[in-house]
Amino acid sequence: MAVSYETDGRVIARYPETVELKPARWAGIRLVTFGLFMAALPLIMVSFPPAGGPALVAVYQWAGWIALALFGPATTYLAYRAAQPRVALRLTADGFTDDSSLTAVGFVPWSEVVSVCTSQISRATMVGVEVRDPEGFIAKLSWFRRIAARTNLRMFGVPVWINPAGLPDAAEVAALLDVYRRSWANVG
Repeated sequence: MAVSYETDGRVIARYPETVELKPARWAGIRLVTFGLFMAALPLIMVSFPPAGGPALVAVYQWAGWIALALFGPATTYLAYRAAQPRVALRLTADGFTDDSSLTAVGFVPWSEVVSVCTSQISRATMVGVEVRDPEGFIAKLSWFRRIAARTNLRMFGVPVWINPAGLPDAAEVAALLDVYRRSWANVG
């Protein structure tokens, strides 16, 4: 069975083709720029201590070294991630793979997906995915992702939240997920 997803008169996907949504380049560049700024600030702290007593200078410089030790590797990691071509969200006939953030849940089979919705969380529009057995689904995740998914379930009612930052509009992502979910249900 072939199902099409159309927007503004153009076909974006034809089920069961694989759809890969990649984040925009500007999202990675923005993070690297922020990281460089945060790494430069402690470098300035270490290089130009304030005028004052030796205790104040020592505390100021130690704070600079600690911040440099944290933000230096973090900026290097952000630059590495920005340079790597990656897929934030992959839709296939079997399910979808969420790699949109550090706490993304990974692969979710369509058989576990009940519904897809969008919700305004803080100032971002997020895509929520309701699963059949939330606790069973959460139990399969790694410990770090398990904590995030359990928090999402408690606070927002669903364990899977996809951050569409840098992707097409959240409503488009939700509609595309829903087309694939319904297409899978019609095939089965």
